[in-house]
Amino acid sequence: MPPSVGTGGGSPLGRSHPLLKKIRLAASGSRRSESDLVVAEGVRVLEEVHAAGCRVDAVVTGARFGEAERESALLELWRARAVPLYAVDESLFRTLSDVRAPQGALALVRVPSLSLGELPSPGAGPIVCAFGLQDPGNLGTLIRAAAAAGAAFVCTVAGTVSARNPKAVRSSAGAFFRIPVVERLDPEEFLHYAATRSITVYCADASAGTPYTRADLGGRCAFVLGNEGRGTKGAGLGSLPALRIPMARATESLNVAMAGSILLFEAARQRALGPTP
Repeated sequence: MPPSVGTGGGSPLGRSHPLLKKIRLAASGSRRSESDLVVAEGVRVLEEVHAAGCRVDAVVTGARFGEAERESALLELWRARAVPLYAVDESLFRTLSDVRAPQGALALVRVPSLSLGELPSPGAGPIVCAFGLQDPGNLGTLIRAAAAAGAAFVCTVAGTVSARNPKAVRSSAGAFFRIPVVERLDPEEFLHYAATRSITVYCADASAGTPYTRADLGGRCAFVLGNEGRGTKGAGLGSLPALRIPMARATESLNVAMAGSILLFEAARQRALGPTP
């Protein structure tokens, strides 16, 4: 076991240590980073990492981490699993985090990339396809809602922000580690996947289409959610049935993560209770 340094109990880490460079490369999404490395930060997210059984390469903590009960429990988990622990001073830790008030611990986690062919049968849960989303916070919130609503998986098409972005991982509250996420698909690949499995694909639209409560979402279905500004305009998805969420007059649209959450939980409601007459 590494010697204790501060409350966290990890080996001291200097500013020039290669691990710090590895963390920064993974956090930035650099092509020089190993493709399966993800930076997980914050107590809740790190708890989800362990609940999902993910492999943890290393953990870096601030010197004071471990004072709270949940922090102490995480330290015990890492020690029991022989995860390499490193401690740094608070000022150095802040250079590794892009959070205004860091929670004092982050981990390098191995999450292999997935393809559609590697996924099990989607079952009855809906599928979310993020089409061109640029805000990692929106994508992370959408992943969190998908997991909570019992979705089968989340996928993204090329041009969408990475679900491995640290802000997306934090915004998912760790759900990224619990629900399969397939990234950078070609739209035709996803549509072919759905067609061969009798999955009805709906395109969310702010102003057109069937009100979502009148659509049959109790069966196999998928929701395509478009870019925050453009939606899915110009994406060649005009042939898909559209769903809209009725809103008060003068309301242009909803936040994409909020709209996706509404559709996901309506699908969950219909699976449990049946569609509204």
